[in-house]
Amino acid sequence: DSVTIHVGCDESVYIEVADHGCGMSEEFIRNRLFQPFQTTKKKGLGIGLYQCRQIVESHGGKIEVSSRTGEGSTFRVNLPILVNI
Repeated sequence: DSVTIHVGCDESVYIEVADHGCGMSEEFIRNRLFQPFQTTKKKGLGIGLYQCRQIVESHGGKIEVSSRTGEGSTFRVNLPILVNI
């Protein structure tokens, strides 16, 4: 499996990570992905993405997810551009 990473700046600074794995259903993304203590891993705690979203949002950003079952997923972390004046 390969992972692609893009970084850039448009309306915000962003980091985008994409894979070509098994993907996720819209229902899973909507109802479980960012919920604490929800995991699909045998030894997972289910807090990683929940904590990531909390940290990103506390800095005024957001995490966007697009995924198709059987095709892979893309996560995009957007953070506001801060300008010191």
